[in-house]
Amino acid sequence: MLGKTNYTENAKSVISSDMKIKGKISADGDLVLLGSVVGDIKCHSLSVEDTGTLKGNIDADVVTVSGKCDGQVSGDIVSIKSTGKISGEVFYENISIEEGAVVEAQVGKRKNKIK
Repeated sequence: MLGKTNYTENAKSVISSDMKIKGKISADGDLVLLGSVVGDIKCHSLSVEDTGTLKGNIDADVVTVSGKCDGQVSGDIVSIKSTGKISGEVFYENISIEEGAVVEAQVGKRKNKIK
């Protein structure tokens, strides 16, 4: 069918740099944070970009932080880029921290998720 797209595989939601959100966010797909969120985020994949800030908890399979996060970060794969700053707690299965990243957090292995 012309123009038909499978959104479940490639769906990305974007919180743009001019947006400020207060409250819990839940998504089945991927989320890109360019703006500001005060509240918890639960999704498959979260990318906190350079301009993004989050004050709250993250529960995602894949977490990439280039901006600022203050709270608990929990992910199977956590990647903190050189411009990223995390304070609070980080729980992971696999983690990478680039040179220049600021991590002022308690860091530990993630316990098995109950599915």
